[in-house]
Order: sequence, then structure tokens, then C-alpha cells
Amino acid sequence: MWLPYEPKLTKYMFGTRTSGMVFALLLLQTEKIEEVMNELLPTPNTKAWRKGKTIILDRIRRRADFDIDTSEWDDGTWSDAEKEMLNSLFKDVHHAHQAFKRYLAESGSTT
Repeated sequence: MWLPYEPKLTKYMFGTRTSGMVFALLLLQTEKIEEVMNELLPTPNTKAWRKGKTIILDRIRRRADFDIDTSEWDDGTWSDAEKEMLNSLFKDVHHAHQAFKRYLAESGSTT
């Protein structure tokens, strides 16, 4: 198919599905972020994932930064494995948010 213009396509690659999912949710800006999140990334229903998901959804809804400090979630009840999972999750989320900020800068968008 011939197009009278050259479309600009940018490919984004993420290290994890979580990063890609958060980037997509930031782009979509939908009111149904929880439903979309569940479709894009079905996850186990663990205590750690529920906590992480709650924080992620809150940050997306409030358009807050994604520098999530341990003091925001670590109440001393988490196992070492759960702490590792949450730290990894929030690191992925931070990377997705950084990619989203680069996207906004490159596209000239103020959203």
C-alpha cells in the first residue's frame, strides 16, 4: 500500500512484561487501568503482588512519580523473597516511567 507520507514508528523494548505493561497503561490513559492491567499481565494473587499492584495503579491514576521508596510499603512483615519481588517490580515500573517520560519529550506531548 502506498502512503503519501513516511510514517514515523518507534519501537520500544522492555526487559520485562511488567515494564511494557506499565508503559502501555501510561500511554492509554484509560479509566479502566485495572481491567487493562489484568488483561495484559495476569499474575498470581499473592500478598506482594496485590500490594505492588495497588501502588502502581495509584501512581498511574495520580500521575505521580515512580520512585517508590521501601518505606512506602515495607512494614516489616514481608519475607526476604517478597521484598525482593517488590523491589524488582518497582524497579521495572521505574524503568517504564522513564521510557514514558522520554516518549513524551520526543513526541512533544504534554500529557
